[in-house]
Amino acid sequence: MTQAFLQRVGARALALTILGMVAACGGTASVPENHFYRLEVDAPAASGSRLLNGVLEVDRLLATGALSQRAIVYRHQDNPHQLKAYHYHFWNEAPGILLQAELTAYLRAAGIANKVMTPEMRARPQYAVTGRVVKLERVVGGAPKGAIEMNLVLRRLSDSTILTSRSYNRDVTPTDETLTALVRALSAAAGDIFQEFVGDVGKGG
Repeated sequence: MTQAFLQRVGARALALTILGMVAACGGTASVPENHFYRLEVDAPAASGSRLLNGVLEVDRLLATGALSQRAIVYRHQDNPHQLKAYHYHFWNEAPGILLQAELTAYLRAAGIANKVMTPEMRARPQYAVTGRVVKLERVVGGAPKGAIEMNLVLRRLSDSTILTSRSYNRDVTPTDETLTALVRALSAAAGDIFQEFVGDVGKGG
């Protein structure tokens, strides 16, 4: 046998050995399962008085950086400057879309305007709500905590007058350390923010 032939046989045997090892590892390793979460804000207890005479359009809330993605964001309580994202825990939609949908449903149930729509409905609104998601995060490294913050602006479109513009924030304390408990707490906090926003519309709209 030539030296070249022996080298080819040796290389083939090595390759088969490596493939066997990879297959064995793959047969026992489990791939983590993806988990998806959604915000669910309770409707107001009762429909209030109509505050805006016309159609109100709720735009998608702006979210940048890590908050523009679906992965749930967290930070350590001793390092508020660094954000990280989970690899297997996601919102079912990006936060800006989630909050737009929940805010639209809440304002519609509150009876704040003749109609409450979103831009894809191609209505002719007289008023528009825009905003920005600043925080929607879990805080780790101690007792269960979370934070939500958003800016909301109501504008009259006929003359571009800003009727109300505020930043709203809440710190939450979930009932336990699970992400499900965190999402429930953030949903309740979002509802509290929406209620306060309706109150501000009543004062300035």
